[in-house]
Amino acid sequence: MNQARVIGLVALAVGASTLATTVHAAVGQHSKSQPNAALCGGNLWRMKTLSDVGRRSVKLLPRDTTIGAILQRGTPRPTPRRRRTPFQRQTWAVPAQITRYWREGNELRLQLWDHGSYMNAVVPAPACLTSATRARGAITGTWSMFMNRCGHATRNSQPLGAVVTVFGVGFWSQRRSRHGEAPNGAELHPVTALRPVAGCGS
Repeated sequence: MNQARVIGLVALAVGASTLATTVHAAVGQHSKSQPNAALCGGNLWRMKTLSDVGRRSVKLLPRDTTIGAILQRGTPRPTPRRRRTPFQRQTWAVPAQITRYWREGNELRLQLWDHGSYMNAVVPAPACLTSATRARGAITGTWSMFMNRCGHATRNSQPLGAVVTVFGVGFWSQRRSRHGEAPNGAELHPVTALRPVAGCGS
């Protein structure tokens, strides 16, 4: 990561709310129902959990980028329902500040910020992963790491301020109207790893 970018993000994290470090383990708190679209993110849940038919086309070795660079990508029309763009076939490493986080259904949503730009990153609940999910252990570990070191997510949005490198697979969402979502619909979904720089027990 560029040193100047890290320094700038760390400076923004100073004075942020004290991070929770002792929370309940999350994995055992999810529904025991079988993963399905209704529980796990709608019609595109298999793509969101890296268990879709095109999952083998995804490069798991991360490639460095920034939120700004991702937002410069054009908006695909219609929103892809399969992995037909290079963005969807790559795992990305993105430096960012996590400004807010919350639970939405069986997903942990992270609002990312860097140099005036926002986008979302999403960690699916372990209960929504199937035997076909690639990087299943990494995704499950990311969920547990966040809940135990960063904060226990609820349905209410909570501030954070941690500076991290987020690793995740490119995904095009139809959500782009609310604050904190990328105007072109880009997300990192699923997140496969978080590397704390400041906060989250770094």
